[in-house]
Amino acid sequence: PLRMPAMSAQELEAGSANDGEADGHSGSDSDGDARQQETEQLPADEELEAAIAAIRANKDLPRPPYPTLPNVSSQASMQVKVNAVQSYIEKLTYNFTGVNYFDIRKQRPLSRVLETAREITRQALPIKCIEAVFLGTYLTQGLRELERIPVSFKSSVDGQTYKHIILAIKHNGKWGSIGLSRRRELYFKDMVYDTLADLVLEFKRSYERVFHSLKRIKVGLPLSHDVLAGEYVHWGYVVVKTYDMQTAVQMLTEHGRTAHKLAEQWKNECKKQGTGGAGAQPAVRMPKRSAARKRTSSTQGATEPSESDSSEGEAAAAKGGVEVKTESAQARWLSLGCSARVPHYLTPSPSTESTRLLLNSERDR
Repeated sequence: PLRMPAMSAQELEAGSANDGEADGHSGSDSDGDARQQETEQLPADEELEAAIAAIRANKDLPRPPYPTLPNVSSQASMQVKVNAVQSYIEKLTYNFTGVNYFDIRKQRPLSRVLETAREITRQALPIKCIEAVFLGTYLTQGLRELERIPVSFKSSVDGQTYKHIILAIKHNGKWGSIGLSRRRELYFKDMVYDTLADLVLEFKRSYERVFHSLKRIKVGLPLSHDVLAGEYVHWGYVVVKTYDMQTAVQMLTEHGRTAHKLAEQWKNECKKQGTGGAGAQPAVRMPKRSAARKRTSSTQGATEPSESDSSEGEAAAAKGGVEVKTESAQARWLSLGCSARVPHYLTPSPSTESTRLLLNSERDR
């Protein structure tokens, strides 16, 4: 730490006298201004440089504490190794300064991402969630039996939108996560969840406990343990939103089960195109919200249509109070007492809205 130069006895006595005069409100205004300027005057540049040089020349000063890299090559269990990696990340502490000390760009080859993580271990400066994912990837590169998938979240609270990312991990069919955030429940989960969807649902509950509303989840493809030149990371292969959690759970469960195969297919396609995966876009998205609402309304026998996906006939039927059934068109045709031979226009898409309306009008007649 920097210290002010020591003052002589004469300077201390003069300072005391000046303080006494100031307390007694004696002396002219010009003298008071001069004393104030002397008090506020900073050390000269030469003095500051000399103090810094003295600190650097002092060989007895202890080095700043650097966290020790975790030993992931031991015979310990996988959960113990993961806990050691998480403990190392936490020792770097969260960066509250608002200034990024490292390159946080995701759209880079994996080799460059790992270089940034290596630089983080050398500097040992505070980091945020994205650097924690970089670092978690770097520290688990040797754990080939550990599957690692980036998962991004978008939440909102009080009209503000927040983005966050963690590294989902899978071992022996159990899912967990590592990372860093202001709150521990928003980044670390033990490997106890049976599916990727179960892990995401636990994060959704964690967000709700801190009064955040989770809006969107992006799930990437597994990160490779073999670093190839020019190979990129797919950070958002699947995109789901929380307005239809039933569909989201199905998509996340399926993606967690087939992510490894999808990663191999994506790599082969990138090799054919010669792009390495740069600028990869989401390959799987949830249906639009209006379509999801229409499916929900159909399964519940609701008559209120969605504005964008409903046909004019269905809207008119709903407005007139005509019930729209969800059973197949072939069954409806046979239930009307018509011939056993179903017309061709009722197959192979028997659940079209126009067909249901036609059958309703036929029944009413």
